[in-house]
Amino acid sequence: MAATFGVTCGGDLWPADDIRAVEELGYDGFFTGEHIVYHRPILEAVTTLAFAAAVTSRIRIGPATLLLPLRHPTIVAKEFSCLDVLSGGRVVLTVGVGGDYPREFESCGVPLRDRGRRATEALEIIRKYWSGERFDHAGEIFRLRDVDMLPTPVQPGGIPIWVSGRREGPMRRAARLGDGWHPYMYTPERCRISFQQVKEYAAQAGRTLPGDYVWAVFVYTALDDDPAEARRRAVHEMSYRYDQDFGELVEKYCAYGPPGRLIDYLAPYVEAGVNTFILAPVMPPEHRRRHLERLAAEVLPALRDMEPAAVA
Repeated sequence: MAATFGVTCGGDLWPADDIRAVEELGYDGFFTGEHIVYHRPILEAVTTLAFAAAVTSRIRIGPATLLLPLRHPTIVAKEFSCLDVLSGGRVVLTVGVGGDYPREFESCGVPLRDRGRRATEALEIIRKYWSGERFDHAGEIFRLRDVDMLPTPVQPGGIPIWVSGRREGPMRRAARLGDGWHPYMYTPERCRISFQQVKEYAAQAGRTLPGDYVWAVFVYTALDDDPAEARRRAVHEMSYRYDQDFGELVEKYCAYGPPGRLIDYLAPYVEAGVNTFILAPVMPPEHRRRHLERLAAEVLPALRDMEPAAVA
């Protein structure tokens, strides 16, 4: 089965026509990042996804990534169940714990040190809500008694949950509770190693991962026939997004340059086992459609012809 390719707006405001273009050009999904309090303007994920659901009809929609500890799991379960109903069963929920911007946790009244435990309990609770059954939950963080929720998601078994992160805790969470593992800003080799680790952690937890388990990765792309211009644009954009200098990091975390160079950069991910890409395009807003057109026509066909390696 060929890899799938989604596009993220990164929490930026994309007009309806640009979101529709993602669907019209044959991509498989539209995603958005999020922060609640941050150093730059960024849209909240759920409202952005509701807008995307309204202007598309085929592609998957989801966050990449929702900061799960900042929300109560009852609210998350309700919001995404309703999104799934309204979109006709097109939602995926990608969750992470955040922590790179402590001011955000303070503003939401959530202790930073509890974020891992909150995320684990939240996933357990969300799954129970989506079952449609009544349940109790007595955890370290959350205590619920005799609760249930309707409507349940349209998708049988509930909405797929991909766990995002870069460290051992999220990998174990993905192995035990996730339908996919979604690292971000990983090299192909680090992806391969992490995939093996997730599979090992699942075995330790007594779980055999299903054949349709998602092995994803988040990658920036800056498509331009002039590699120097593509690199300059990528450094500028990523430095702005993360509030740090990417002058010496851009090669590690961004595919930039002409189509052939992007193919050479991205192909090793498929060879490492990636079956789902979330691409973050770097381009001037006025050139967004053209960038997406060229990426779809000149880069993705070569990658779709490749078979993702089996995760050993």
